Amino acid sequence: MKKFFAVLSFFLLIFSASAASAEYRDNFGNNHEYVLCGMHAGTGWYINRESVNVLLYDPPNYRIAVDVAVVRDAVNGSTKISQTLHNEYRYDWNERKMYRLEKNGEWKYLPPVGDVATLGSSYDGELAFFVAYKMKFYGELYADKNLEFRDELYDRLTNAENY
Repeated sequence: MKKFFAVLSFFLLIFSASAASAEYRDNFGNNHEYVLCGMHAGTGWYINRESVNVLLYDPPNYRIAVDVAVVRDAVNGSTKISQTLHNEYRYDWNERKMYRLEKNGEWKYLPPVGDVATLGSSYDGELAFFVAYKMKFYGELYADKNLEFRDELYDRLTNAENY
């Protein structure tokens, strides 16, 4: 019986150590210009803060472009960018709606709440708005309905800026 508990303890120790080491980093490759904006199934998405480009400033209408680095296996510390996305967003402050420009030239509405497949791109759009204007777009209204819009998301940017 002692041997059983010793073996069980050993496996629990190994499992908890490997689970603790598998986590997404707030910054890609310790580069504070790349800030984690999304994660799913081991892949991390990092906005490039320096790439944020205000294309239209006409309150209540805004347009911003941002580059996003896609890192497969980021959860295990990968430092290889597998793809760079150039995303463009349109914001309507009065309606509090965000849209992403699709490859076909159409604007796709990105709701503030929903499933991961629907919301994935709204996080880099949210952070691009925050980098440009130091204001939350969806975050102020929906932090209680969508846990991804909690302060931790914005703190990553603030910490990177102060680095």
